[in-house]
Amino acid sequence: MSYSILLIDDDEVNHDIAKTMLGETHEYFSAYNGEEALALFNERKYDAILLDVVMPGMNGYEVCKAIRNAPTNSQTPVLFVSSKDDVEDKLEGFKAGGDDYITKPFDVEELSFRIERLVKYSNEIDTLKVSCEVAEEVTMTAITSCSELGLCLEFIENSYQCNTLSDLSTAILTTCQNLHLHASVQLGLLGEFRDFSNCGAINPLESELLKKGRDSKTVINIEKRSFFNSAYCSLLIKNMPIDDEEKYGRFNDILALVVRGADARLKSLETNIKAIQAKNKGLRELSQVASKDLEDIELVFKNYNSACQELVERLIFDVEDSMMSFGVSDAQEQTLRETLDSAKDDLQQIQEHSEDMSATFNDFFIKLDKLID
Repeated sequence: MSYSILLIDDDEVNHDIAKTMLGETHEYFSAYNGEEALALFNERKYDAILLDVVMPGMNGYEVCKAIRNAPTNSQTPVLFVSSKDDVEDKLEGFKAGGDDYITKPFDVEELSFRIERLVKYSNEIDTLKVSCEVAEEVTMTAITSCSELGLCLEFIENSYQCNTLSDLSTAILTTCQNLHLHASVQLGLLGEFRDFSNCGAINPLESELLKKGRDSKTVINIEKRSFFNSAYCSLLIKNMPIDDEEKYGRFNDILALVVRGADARLKSLETNIKAIQAKNKGLRELSQVASKDLEDIELVFKNYNSACQELVERLIFDVEDSMMSFGVSDAQEQTLRETLDSAKDDLQQIQEHSEDMSATFNDFFIKLDKLID
């Protein structure tokens, strides 16, 4: 396989030896001191660097450190080439950032093997780095998606506690706000629809577009603007992330779920309201019938009381008229009068009590009618 190799050595003979040993299949670049080497290094990327340790000016260790601190290609594999074989020298090479160390003299196979191994190792590192970056990106996308889905699930949970259009609109617009979206929404119950927004007032045209979108019951995308529609809910997003295709797709799915959840809650509320209205209608009709029956009973009772009153008064008059012929004493006459007056008072109390009961029933039906309304 052909590689691009940077040879750094102050001796030109060593350059020729390396080229001869490695063969003509590779592309060679030669530098004879540290400054020249760094200038060539900054011009392009190399597959491997053969670096002499002992050079005038910057030595090999210093050049390697400069390469490792470079803004680009700092991980290019470096093979130190030196006549020094001490452990301390090799450790110094590794401390400087070198990847391998070969001692002169060396043979062709060893040099070729060392370079082949370094390039392969470097390529594996690059592949792993790319894989890690992809994995990190996938992980971050998954975390972000979970967070966004969490907002959707939180809305669904909160929607069950919403009992008015205002409550539900707040839940929807808060979800959109947490996604950094500018939104307007149109919600309805029993054919009555209201407009809400988290970015200012809704103009008549926008309200009409929400109505048209709601009638379509579909998702409509127009560049940055998207309508998410159902029978009871129409949501307009004004700043969809069209520059981020993946995010755009996630938001489409999430907002569609939000609208479906809102629609389900509104259907449930409407069903409950209709059930309550039907129940109240039955109670109202029952109240009206009972109230009419009470009026009839009250009229009958009044007629009965009047008849009783008239009967008692006629009885008193007849008794008083006949008392002269009974031959009773004054004391007996007084006792009889007192008995009749007492009976008359008792009858009056019964009549007053019945009127109190009638008033109580009337109050009950008035309160029942207010409760139904």
